[in-house]
Amino acid sequence: MSCKDWSRNERGSTARPCRALAVHYPDVTEDQVTARLMRRMERQRRVVMREDPPLTWFIVDQMALYRQVGSPEVMAAQMNRLAEIASLPHVTIQVLPAVAHPANTSGFMVTDSAVLCEHARGSFVYTDDQSVSSLSHMFDTLRSECWPGSESLALFREVGGIWTGARAPSQTPTAAHA
Repeated sequence: MSCKDWSRNERGSTARPCRALAVHYPDVTEDQVTARLMRRMERQRRVVMREDPPLTWFIVDQMALYRQVGSPEVMAAQMNRLAEIASLPHVTIQVLPAVAHPANTSGFMVTDSAVLCEHARGSFVYTDDQSVSSLSHMFDTLRSECWPGSESLALFREVGGIWTGARAPSQTPTAAHA
């Protein structure tokens, strides 16, 4: 597969869940959806898929794995993509269990010198030391609550099977089943 074909394939499979989510914002135009999607794909290319990628650490909220965005096929493809990215040697992806946490209101990305916070109407970059330090601390706190990377990878594969109908969901332990 050529680089051009690979890129086209990646944009298609990775972009579908993002597009499916973006079109649900009120009063969003097709141009806005396309612009948001292109920015997201460019960030992924720059951070995860470049020749000499940095070590990266992602946290995914457990409920996002089960919240249907697009078709079941789109969700299964997204789970496969998460498993693929989580398998890269420079990437760690951990699942944050379904608990209350301070990042419920927005997603964010932390670097050494800046933090990008995304929310329903757009995004904002913080570069002041206090904000970067505070949000870095929040990320570390969230990370301490997450499942290990290997368990998170297994969960992506399990949930992918659920979305394809290949596996029944695991019974979540409760007091009645303990």
